[in-house]
Amino acid sequence: MVGMAPLPFEKERKIYGPGLRTWQLTKALLEEGHEVLLICYGIPSAYEKGVLSREVESPAKELRYLVLNHEKYEDGQYLAGLARQFSPDCMVAVTLYPCYVAARLELDEPLWADLFGHVLGEAQARASVYKDDSLLFHYWNQEMRIIDRADVFSCVSQRQVYATIGELGLVGRLNRHTAGYRFAHCIPISIPTEKKEHDLQVLRGRDVSEDHFVILWSGGYNTWTDVDTLFVALEEAMKVDGQIRFVSTGGEIPELDDQTYGHFQELIQDSPFSDRFILKGWVKTEEVHNYYYESDLGINIDRDIYEVELGSKNRIVEWMNYGLPVLSSRVCELTEILEEHGAGFTYPPGDAETLKDKILQLAQDREGLREAGARGARLAAQLFSVKATTTALREWAAHPQPAPDRGQERALDQSREEAFRNLEKIVQRQKEMIAERDARIRDLEMVFHRSPLYRIYGFLNLARKKVLRKG
Repeated sequence: MVGMAPLPFEKERKIYGPGLRTWQLTKALLEEGHEVLLICYGIPSAYEKGVLSREVESPAKELRYLVLNHEKYEDGQYLAGLARQFSPDCMVAVTLYPCYVAARLELDEPLWADLFGHVLGEAQARASVYKDDSLLFHYWNQEMRIIDRADVFSCVSQRQVYATIGELGLVGRLNRHTAGYRFAHCIPISIPTEKKEHDLQVLRGRDVSEDHFVILWSGGYNTWTDVDTLFVALEEAMKVDGQIRFVSTGGEIPELDDQTYGHFQELIQDSPFSDRFILKGWVKTEEVHNYYYESDLGINIDRDIYEVELGSKNRIVEWMNYGLPVLSSRVCELTEILEEHGAGFTYPPGDAETLKDKILQLAQDREGLREAGARGARLAAQLFSVKATTTALREWAAHPQPAPDRGQERALDQSREEAFRNLEKIVQRQKEMIAERDARIRDLEMVFHRSPLYRIYGFLNLARKKVLRKG
């Protein structure tokens, strides 16, 4: 298996969605009695002391678990060597980057690729926030490599399954060999870990009083988070109800989005109710569950875009597991399931007025909220356990087979392979150009810092500071 780290049982600084997803599929295979070699890319911002390539002690004797830095993870010969030593019956790759790495390995074992969310929708969201369409190629190139190589796929929603089938058609894999073959399966997000007891007071009597109505956000603020609607609705609700408090655990995601959370902080700073917004930042992983126990409502705010429409939400499933009632924009498939079972509350995306009214209504019905939270917990246990969500993977792993078109000539092969080769040459040249540019900048900085002009500038700047201190 190849995936992303850290995993939930590690006591690292942060646990991101890709790590939760990796553990979901790993745990499913371990429960079936499989022996697993798991090789993960360590997400740099999740580790307090940086990512050191190493073997990590695992919670199961059937699992050998390695965490690698970027350089090691990109070394295809090294990974292929580890795989050959292990001699697997199949490969399972979890989330985009590990799937891309696995697709490039020169190995013949059948490959299951878990596409954790629709990456081209994510690319669109990032391009929108950063106002830069050049980001699209990076995602497209990786996705197409995966779609071309993998034998079977899993997705987080049935909607994403259909999107993936469309991509398979575009690369010529809906052909005469695969007619009737089930390429893609839905594996919903599962409850990530066992439910923990409330073991530490983190909010009540500290940041908020016992009678405050606490609305919780937990996790990263990514490109699809609608912080503008969230802020407007909360501020308007706070004008009416002085008991409302907003608490946030989490923050920016350096590898993906360093703008959305900062923008939200700026909005809060200018608010007359800024003291009612309690931003805790990223808290210790082992403490997060205590915030669920001490909050009244979990809030999820998404933009109405394809990434969300085709995806799902870890935070919602985790809140459900702890019986925390959920209020969410009605965009992804999961929110429709919540609404259908009366296990949560929704509002139209981007509608701050309706969201404000929902918040005020729920703040006055705490008993009704608790009942909805209990329904959510029962629904999570029924639909979103690891076992309930991973049936398709378990069945395939028992008798893994390549796709019927493996080794068969495809009508689109020649032109597509030539395009891939050309595109990868472009990517490599871009990397070389960036490295050359950085080297030139370093050389120029060294020359400038050694020049007489720079020394004169430094002397004048020092003299100016002395004059200012005397003044």
